[in-house]
Amino acid sequence: MDRYPPLKLDHLHRLTDDVGIIQHAIYSVPDPRHGYSLDDNARALIVALKHNRLTGEVESRDLAYKYLSFIRSAQVPHGRFRNFLSYDRSWLEEEGSEDSYGRALWSLGYAMANDMASELAAAARDIFDAALPWLDSLRSPRARAFALLGLHWRYQVLAHKDDLRYLRRQADSLLQNYRDVAQNDWRWYEEYLTYCNGKLPQALLVAYQDTKAEEYLGAACDSLDFLLGILFVNDTLELIGQAGWYPRGGPRAFFDQQPIDAEATVEICLEAHRVTGKTRYYDLAFKAFEWFLGRNRLGLPLYDSDTGGCYDGLEPNGVNLNQGAESAISYLLSYLLLLENAEHPERQLGGLGC
Repeated sequence: MDRYPPLKLDHLHRLTDDVGIIQHAIYSVPDPRHGYSLDDNARALIVALKHNRLTGEVESRDLAYKYLSFIRSAQVPHGRFRNFLSYDRSWLEEEGSEDSYGRALWSLGYAMANDMASELAAAARDIFDAALPWLDSLRSPRARAFALLGLHWRYQVLAHKDDLRYLRRQADSLLQNYRDVAQNDWRWYEEYLTYCNGKLPQALLVAYQDTKAEEYLGAACDSLDFLLGILFVNDTLELIGQAGWYPRGGPRAFFDQQPIDAEATVEICLEAHRVTGKTRYYDLAFKAFEWFLGRNRLGLPLYDSDTGGCYDGLEPNGVNLNQGAESAISYLLSYLLLLENAEHPERQLGGLGC
């Protein structure tokens, strides 16, 4: 990691107030008009926990408590979550999206498995317990994938058979999505590639680790290699643009490329490396990370080393100069994942599949 800019949390602190992390910024200035989201606070919780575990810094531990408190405030009595909170602390909907529910479980499971503070892990478990009965109602493959990542971490801690049954049901649903859609020319779970694509094979990879079910590993590897064959063009990460996505048999959008998709690519490549031991996945994780630093379609850096923030996207005529929470979190999480992998090479399982 020595060849990359030093890690700094300046912009994360700048965006975070006494409620949580503010969604958007105008350039590098927090823009309170758009308030807060559960999505961002859940992802920020993972960043704060990873940073604290790798550095021991008290400031990131304090951030983790703040983000977990936001998640708690978003939970309604029946266990589901709201997503959007205005700056005046008014919730803007009765119930949030399936994605926000799944991301909340992802972060809560990670918090349960993190040994930073037993009180934080215990609080995360209580919130997770209250949300768990709604898990099987999910219909979105990505929401199921996010939730499955949380179930994986939860199972690592508790090893409860009930959690394993939940995990298998979510993984079986994803596997069925894959079997319903995949053909030789399109080995995917849906008829289009959109956002956070790497999370789908990642969810099956972690399900394989917990269950040793070979069908999960096979589908994960097939779909991952299909995805990476599309995303890497001449050894450079070419993300699916959000200005149209990539429908099967249709035109592919190359803009608006988003930092959250670069992070998902970094993470699935590292997961595949841990499971299979294949160095090509490790190498691709670094190439994906370098998208933030200018190894992309326009040759422009998304990371702002002066502010510690990240620009919001790659557009036809340059970068979107706003530096919102999702972008900053995506860069920081990618960096911390690479750092974590370098610090713990023994976590490789090696020699499997793919």
